[in-house]
Amino acid sequence: MIPGTFIHYLCKNIFAMTTIIINERSKGAKKLIEYLKTQSFVTIIEEKTPSLTLAKSIKEAKSGKTTEYKNTEELFSKLRKKANV
Repeated sequence: MIPGTFIHYLCKNIFAMTTIIINERSKGAKKLIEYLKTQSFVTIIEEKTPSLTLAKSIKEAKSGKTTEYKNTEELFSKLRKKANV
């Protein structure tokens, strides 16, 4: 899925709805979104999608693939060993 904002354009007279997917990474896209927010006939529902790396991490955490530590000292000790510090 393309990262961006889902914009739902609601037309009150004919009860139609159009979904527009905008990649927010460009200046032009940001300006368009700001313009659309000023229109009384437009309802914007923003849904941020996580990066692929974050989505993978969330999936692993939900499935129980996590590591537990007794305290922060143990955590940092293991991190230092991994980093060879």
